[in-house]
Amino acid sequence: MSRARIIELINCLEDAGWLISCENEENSLFFVDSEKIEWHLLNPCNKSEVDLVFYLFDPLGNRTEKLSDILYVKESKNATKLYFSKIDSKQWKTELKRFVRSLS
Repeated sequence: MSRARIIELINCLEDAGWLISCENEENSLFFVDSEKIEWHLLNPCNKSEVDLVFYLFDPLGNRTEKLSDILYVKESKNATKLYFSKIDSKQWKTELKRFVRSLS
């Protein structure tokens, strides 16, 4: 279900005016490299730029590339984190909106 949370985050970011890019060998927003996913965001309206890094952790400490192992995403400016809680929870919806607002 982490893919669904990523898609929800993408939609929320785009609704707030952010353009999302990534520089990886597959040019995919879902590409995992060294247990991380990295995005670059640009907001042309206010000329803001920020990097997001998704961190994946295996429960047993093993290396992982499964999207279901995403624990949180962290932004580069203020080190604000968004933890990946249950997608249908009120906490997820609230924290998602707060996180996107904090980027501006």
